[in-house]
Amino acid sequence: MAVRVCGAGKRLIPGSGDGQGAAMTDVEELICAILRGENPQWPSREREEFASRFLERSAYHGVQALVHHRLQETGSGGGGWGMPRAVSEACRNQAFAQAMWELRHRWLLQQALGRLSKIGARPVLFKGTALAYSLYPAPFLRTRGDTDLVIPPDQRDRAIRELGSLGLIRQPNVSGEFITYEAGFEWIDSVSHQEHVLDLHWRISNSEFLSHLLSYEEVCAETETLPGLSTEAIAVRPVYALLLACLHPAVHQQVPYYVDGVRHYGGDRLIWFYDIHCLLGKLSASECREFAELAERKGLRMTCRESVERARTLFGTLLPESADRALSLPGSPGRADRYLQASASCRFRADFQAIAGMRNKLQFLVELCFPPEPYMRWKYAGAKPRWLPWLYLRRAGARLRRIFGITPGRSSRNRSHCAPIR
Repeated sequence: MAVRVCGAGKRLIPGSGDGQGAAMTDVEELICAILRGENPQWPSREREEFASRFLERSAYHGVQALVHHRLQETGSGGGGWGMPRAVSEACRNQAFAQAMWELRHRWLLQQALGRLSKIGARPVLFKGTALAYSLYPAPFLRTRGDTDLVIPPDQRDRAIRELGSLGLIRQPNVSGEFITYEAGFEWIDSVSHQEHVLDLHWRISNSEFLSHLLSYEEVCAETETLPGLSTEAIAVRPVYALLLACLHPAVHQQVPYYVDGVRHYGGDRLIWFYDIHCLLGKLSASECREFAELAERKGLRMTCRESVERARTLFGTLLPESADRALSLPGSPGRADRYLQASASCRFRADFQAIAGMRNKLQFLVELCFPPEPYMRWKYAGAKPRWLPWLYLRRAGARLRRIFGITPGRSSRNRSHCAPIR
């Protein structure tokens, strides 16, 4: 994918959150250069304003600890090429804070993994924590807000009880057989008051459509150990980790994610593409070809190609020619590609259609429109108790409009058409 030029010579990050590509600012250019191991010159003009933006954007992208690590590697930790000392010290302090957080998080994970393994759940780690302990020089360099692990679906209830017995508090959320396939748990360190979150999955994705791409059995058959974490820790092996890493930014084009409590949409965080860069650097040529074949088989060839191209644009990522050719073959998008490119209402209808059986579909609708009362009271914490019936009706109406693609004030002739994803 070519890097397009916008305005006064600013590059575009392909596929960023606005769907058209977002301008890659001079701050992001500098961050990427540092992460590539270069020694870029700090701008001489507007130093204070640039420093403020650098800290803001590097925090959003989750790379401040990595920036500190790179500065130490290149011997520029003291701002040798013009970086203000206040900026390098802020990155150093963030790295130190993440290292302290990592110590307690690792202890918590060891307790949770040990307890889950004892009941035969055999959790498999994926995404951030799995990559932190398999790719990075030190796990705290991979900033993350939680740890994702997947277990067999039939172990869900036992696993939830076990995590609760450890003192982890289950986060408020909708619940049911079809409305969600994960449960979040949090633990607050009484000493540092830092939050630690575990996301327990019994399917790889909350999307009904995407959850069938990789079963627990397939993931569990393709694992590697994480001895730096614990003797019970296993994670998806690099080929499958790369598929999930390429899928991740595409999912967040329409599914929100949170950075420091602020909701965002889009797939432009640099840490996600740095994951892809590091994974491709770890794979052999044969594993890269296996990845390309897996992407084709799962209907994700176009999505994976776009994510790899973004990593290449940002970090100069290398890909063997044979795998590059396989990902770049002409042809129509796969089923999962089309799902990820669809509008929110079309994705929703594809998820609904992916549920097997009319009885299950009806149960899903009930779970969607009428979640448990504790969740409603949490979500509408300021509402008076007598408003609850009206809030349920409002939610049901909104969800049903979403199913049928009805937008208030929009005529039926102008509704978007969702072609079946086959």
